[in-house]
Amino acid sequence: MNPNKIKTATIKKLINGGYGLCSAENGKIIMVRHSLPGETVEIKIVEQRQKVDYGIAGNILTPHTNRITPPCPWYSSCGGCDLQHADYRTQCSIKDYILKDLLERDQSTSLHSLSPLVAPMLPSPDEFGYRQRIRLKNGNNRVGFNKFRSHEIVPIKQCLLAPDIINAALGLLPYSSGFQSLSPITEEIDILLNPDDSTLCLVLYTKRKPRPNDRKTARSLASEIAPGTRIFLAGQQFSMEGPFSGDKEDTDRTLSMTVPGRDPLTLFWEAGGFCQVNIGQNFNLVTLVLDFCQPSSSDKLLDLYCGMGNFALPLAQKTGMVHGIESQGAAIRSGRYNSNFNQLANISFEKSDVLAACTRRARSNETFDTIVCDPPRQGMVNMAPLLGRLCRKKIIYISCDPATLCRDLASLQQEGFRVKIIQPLDMFPQTHHIETVTLLEKENAL
Repeated sequence: MNPNKIKTATIKKLINGGYGLCSAENGKIIMVRHSLPGETVEIKIVEQRQKVDYGIAGNILTPHTNRITPPCPWYSSCGGCDLQHADYRTQCSIKDYILKDLLERDQSTSLHSLSPLVAPMLPSPDEFGYRQRIRLKNGNNRVGFNKFRSHEIVPIKQCLLAPDIINAALGLLPYSSGFQSLSPITEEIDILLNPDDSTLCLVLYTKRKPRPNDRKTARSLASEIAPGTRIFLAGQQFSMEGPFSGDKEDTDRTLSMTVPGRDPLTLFWEAGGFCQVNIGQNFNLVTLVLDFCQPSSSDKLLDLYCGMGNFALPLAQKTGMVHGIESQGAAIRSGRYNSNFNQLANISFEKSDVLAACTRRARSNETFDTIVCDPPRQGMVNMAPLLGRLCRKKIIYISCDPATLCRDLASLQQEGFRVKIIQPLDMFPQTHHIETVTLLEKENAL
């Protein structure tokens, strides 16, 4: 085994994960970061396994016509972005290709004909500066992101995916006396932008429960960052504490955003809770889901993995009844608050494991006209038979992993659903991640 060996090869294509795929002289597969299709590159092998080597593109002997110089100075070491070396239009084309390639190569023959149903990628409104939240690692006052395939921290001064206000806070952190005091007990830091008022929340994930002096220091840190900043202290062994604010006593743990449109909504969620990080693209995502649903005023909808109501609330404005199911307590609290705040009486939220809740409802022979599903990266394991029993007309499936999407689409087709359109949208520019919205309709719908 000889990591760091240099090999030369031509990249055949990019695959899921953003890797360039090629073969060595002995036929062994090599997966190469920071490469583009058709390029001949010198590859530094960084990890060797039995069937595949992992490498990083070094000297580019024949570059792709749309290769660019990555704008981020930490691109070669940080493990976050992996497509900054391509212009944005090429990034979108690459993601379209990866999605279609996965469908065409899937072991399930029922997916091979779906490639023509993939619509062109819906680009993000912003290529950079789009993230409402970043999570940083901290070790010995070194604040940054993990190196690729490593726990080593790469200290950074700014992240080009975050807006200026987040980067200003990031730049201040290592030099703040408050953070220097809290740094020895801090493992991770979330910096969150509150979209409605452009203030910041910082969540410090600590190794132990905070002590009185830690709380005092957190207030000092809030004063050092920016006016209106709120600090929270959280950990695995204790409940979140805060907010600690430098300029006023504050008990509000929520962030909020106003969703534009014919029927404006204000959505709240708790610090540390989930919200789509690309706020501008999330508006497009919600619009797409509404267009696919086309609910009538009498329809009954089920929103699985509903979070704080990102889809459930705008859907409730258009239809008869919406029921959301989610396992995270903070999200359910936010969803219920959101429905009351926006005066929507036709929506309910249930805190439950989604599989267990759907099993109970299927046993009760309950059905819904449309089911919206936005599962985590692992997708919907063992859910297809239940959805076949629960759904009368259509499913809108939002996926953040095309590999688990392919698996789940094959299962849903076996339950009598047919794919009508697969719409990818770029929620995470500069990275390999691919978000999709798929419309499936039930054959012989009731």
